[in-house]
Amino acid sequence: MNSEDKNLKLTNYCLNVLEGAKAHEISSIFLNGNSSIADTMILSTGTSTRHVLAIAKRLEDELYKYGISSVRLCGMETGEWVIVDTGSVMIHILDADARSRYELDSLYKCMQQGPISA
Repeated sequence: MNSEDKNLKLTNYCLNVLEGAKAHEISSIFLNGNSSIADTMILSTGTSTRHVLAIAKRLEDELYKYGISSVRLCGMETGEWVIVDTGSVMIHILDADARSRYELDSLYKCMQQGPISA
């Protein structure tokens, strides 16, 4: 399996976990070599800071079960915006206020939108 296939499989896995954790407004953006930080970015919204934190923790646990033990989390202190970084897929989980304030969707709108689920 080549790296592009592995990335797509991991992206779909993350999307399924986010859906199962009841995240809202889930979107994936394929960065297509336009970024050195990740191959794919996933954006999602939690209903509250507690929900954002719960989604991030569940995603971390599920990624560990998937075989990725080197997941990095940032933002767990506040729960307003948590980034879960697997290396090739970067997942942003934001509360609704942060999602509208930072407008990451608009920032990356020129990139190819990916599938919402597997």
